[in-house]
Amino acid sequence: MKNLVVVIPTYNEEKNILKVLSELHNLNLDSIVVDDGSTDNTTHIIKKYIAKTNNNNDNNDNKDNNKNKNNPKIYTIFKNRNEGKAEALKQGTKFAIKQGYKYICYIDGDYQHKPKDIPIMFEKLKKYDADAVFGIRRYKHIPFYRIISNYFASVFMSVVVSIYALNLHIFKDIQSGFRIIKGDFLKDAYFGDGYSVEHLVAIQLAKKKAKIVEEYISIEYHPNAISHITTKKIMDVMKEVVKYILFKKGG
Repeated sequence: MKNLVVVIPTYNEEKNILKVLSELHNLNLDSIVVDDGSTDNTTHIIKKYIAKTNNNNDNNDNKDNNKNKNNPKIYTIFKNRNEGKAEALKQGTKFAIKQGYKYICYIDGDYQHKPKDIPIMFEKLKKYDADAVFGIRRYKHIPFYRIISNYFASVFMSVVVSIYALNLHIFKDIQSGFRIIKGDFLKDAYFGDGYSVEHLVAIQLAKKKAKIVEEYISIEYHPNAISHITTKKIMDVMKEVVKYILFKKGG
């Protein structure tokens, strides 16, 4: 997975971001952390972790110059103000493409998604020679209200995307933000302004005839993970999807 980088949108995740970064380091995966104007200690924790990691690497290199030649890189984008997940993903994606990465993995900074699933997802993508792999959360691990919203959103998007792209697509978990996508399909992607980013990216991938597969992933709704999704925001997502199709069709 040397051509893969993990983009992590982060906002006020002082209790979670360290676990995400530590596990990515153990997997030897490069990452891009987009700190979306955090007002807690998230920024300080990220900087301290990077400094500590770099210091450990320097000490190890002094002991043996043949070790740690492939230490994972951690790139950072620290924003002065909060602009939302879509903008954070947009900036992280542009940076990843500029750095020349072939595959871009998206994972949330709240540790609901588990980095250990990245190799499994990547293997699925390679096995089926796919252009993207979307994570599927098992319903038994999802709060009931999310099961309902996710079911209707996935059905809605399956119908809309299939008609728009003129190709059948059936999504089991369209709202999952845990994905791996080939960078070539994201160079001119439109990420939207709100929580519709996953839906809009799916539409564009389908329109470009990308081969999309899905893979089951781990999910943990722990007390330190705060959800910002509401019924109103889900309705806003549907509206933005319709607006995109009506006004950006063919664009």
